[in-house]
Amino acid sequence: MQERTPKASTNRISRVLAVLAVCFLVLACVSNIEYDLDPRQGWWEGNGIVVPHDSFPSDCRLCHVEGSWNEIREDFEYDHEQETGVALVGAHREAKCLRCHNDRGPVQLFSQRGCAGCHEDLHRGNFGDQCVSCHSEETWILRDEIAVHNRTRFPLVGAHAAVQCWLCHSGGEVGDWVRLDIECASCHLEEALAATDPDHAANRWVTGCDRCHIPTTWNGAGFNHFAFPLTGAHASADCGACHVGGVFTGLPTDCAGCHSQEYQQANDPDHVAGGFSMSCELCHDTSSWDGAMFNHASINSGCAVCHQDDFNATTNPNHLAAGVSQTCEMCHGVNNWSPANMTHAGITTNCAVCHITEYNQTTMPGHAAAGFPTTCEACHGTAGWTPASFNHSFPITSGDHGGFDCADCHTTPGNYQAFSCIHCHEHRQSKMADKHSGESGYSWNSNACLGCHPTGQD
Repeated sequence: MQERTPKASTNRISRVLAVLAVCFLVLACVSNIEYDLDPRQGWWEGNGIVVPHDSFPSDCRLCHVEGSWNEIREDFEYDHEQETGVALVGAHREAKCLRCHNDRGPVQLFSQRGCAGCHEDLHRGNFGDQCVSCHSEETWILRDEIAVHNRTRFPLVGAHAAVQCWLCHSGGEVGDWVRLDIECASCHLEEALAATDPDHAANRWVTGCDRCHIPTTWNGAGFNHFAFPLTGAHASADCGACHVGGVFTGLPTDCAGCHSQEYQQANDPDHVAGGFSMSCELCHDTSSWDGAMFNHASINSGCAVCHQDDFNATTNPNHLAAGVSQTCEMCHGVNNWSPANMTHAGITTNCAVCHITEYNQTTMPGHAAAGFPTTCEACHGTAGWTPASFNHSFPITSGDHGGFDCADCHTTPGNYQAFSCIHCHEHRQSKMADKHSGESGYSWNSNACLGCHPTGQD
């Protein structure tokens, strides 16, 4: 019998340990399968059924956290568009991979069906299969639902745009979105029967609500008063003020039919004594009785028939003293005495006949002291004294001399007949005498300068 060497003993021990290790692993696997302790043999049900990994890389650590099949690495990145040609946008970008990629079958088969390939139609086919007409990939929350509804037989306006959908579509909360009757009474019959001011039931106004009301409000502001448009003060009046005793038919539409008492009591001016027309709208509007715009087209006689006192009392200017014509419309309008627009077409005498006081009091420049003519129209217009446009008798107000103030040339205060040229120009008398030698009539004074140089040029 051969003696065993230490090396042979070592090899045998190693083989025994290896067999024991394999047995231990088998037992461990069986134990873990039985009690579902090994995550490698199961999955997290929240992610759905595991998609086959046959075509995946063999290195599991590319996607999974080591030691856990259920946990994906935080730094895991997968460019879905680059790898598959399909871009994930909105909520699809955040969805779990297994929501689409599982053992139901090839994902391409379901994507061809559009939204219905993955998402159950909660609307029971009432809205067709074009989910994108109301929803987006960002969220299931409705998008532009008002605009979408406005393409139906019943646009949502006013108060209808603010109510919850299922207040009309009672089955909407469980996906039953059926077509509804669009007549107001189909939803608002109870309101019509309960209305007492006026009594809708007694007047048989329980259908066709839109003949009187608009979707904004039930109250008077939304009432469509077709036969007699409500404007101005009429819009805020209580219905009973006109419809006394609940009578809503056969009422007059002319002003005097309701306002004859106001006509009788008017005394500024006295409408009855003046024989005023009872067509109140000729002068008044619906906003207020005050601020009436009298229609003078029906008046054939002169204004002074009514306004002689106003003519006599006028002092600016004094109409009587100046002999102003009593054809008031030459200057005044029918809205007010002022502002007046004096038409000078009929004035043949000099302006100073009426405006000598203004002439004498003018100091900038002093007209009287300077000996200005009293032909005011030479400088002034008929609209106002200022701005004045002086018609200079010499064309020396242009070129280098344009924009000068009067006093720049008229150096003698109050005397605008005198002027000076030589005080401003840097000439020496001796130099100018040499320059003008041989010029007939030359002299060193401003009048001579202007005589030869009327435009201010050499």
